[in-house]
Amino acid sequence: MVRPAATGLATAFYRLYLLDALAPEPARPTTLLAKIAAEQLPLASGGFSRALQALLDGGYLAPAAEGAVALTPLGAAERMAERERWKKVLPTAARLLSEEIVPRPAPVVSEPVVRYRAAEVAESYLDRVLLAALRERLAQARDGGRAFALVLGVADVDAPAEATRRAMVHRVIRATLGGSQTIFGGDTSAFRYGDAGIALIAPIVADATRGSHLAALVRARMDELLRAMSANVRAFAGARWRVRSGAATWSIEIATSGALLRIAQDALATDASAAA
Repeated sequence: MVRPAATGLATAFYRLYLLDALAPEPARPTTLLAKIAAEQLPLASGGFSRALQALLDGGYLAPAAEGAVALTPLGAAERMAERERWKKVLPTAARLLSEEIVPRPAPVVSEPVVRYRAAEVAESYLDRVLLAALRERLAQARDGGRAFALVLGVADVDAPAEATRRAMVHRVIRATLGGSQTIFGGDTSAFRYGDAGIALIAPIVADATRGSHLAALVRARMDELLRAMSANVRAFAGARWRVRSGAATWSIEIATSGALLRIAQDALATDASAAA
């Protein structure tokens, strides 16, 4: 049996449907496909994919936030032209069918809600892992071990879509943590810090200013990674970012790991103010 999709009717219909459905606001293609599938039309779903791809290639649609697609100004003009063409075709089709066509109510399909990981997860990771490592280093230093520096680096990324922002942040953190031994030294311990940053703990061997040097290195490394991603990944083009860092060096006057962390956080905030 030859389905109408083989004649191009399905593609032509889905072209009109997409242009009209996206006129009010952007939407996900999967949501639109679910809505039209609820109509139970005798059209193969492959026509939907062909129509969607043709509209994207022609510049009538453009990617939008959260995996959605949006109508472009060119697409809005094409929508009006498509509507005029179908208005001329439908009366003849109704006459050929010799039946009264009764409109059916549009199906209701709920839009899926994207839920990202809450920031509390990153904060609990900070409490469990980083603070435990700080307490251990502080106890060793008080027992005659080496002093150490705590360095914080955070990447503030501004992208058109939240999914794009999180992808960039995840990549830069993963790449920075993965190369920490080579870039920051084999004696440096690297941790995830919050939702968009990293933390380094490094012993003070001969350079008392190692903390500030590592802070500058962290800032340069994260900025370099973001710059390369923005230039080489098309989805990341147009994103803006700011990398900030702060450091704190332990001394005998610092009694607790929390106090050391607050000093580093204050330096991080000062770096943000200077950048602004």
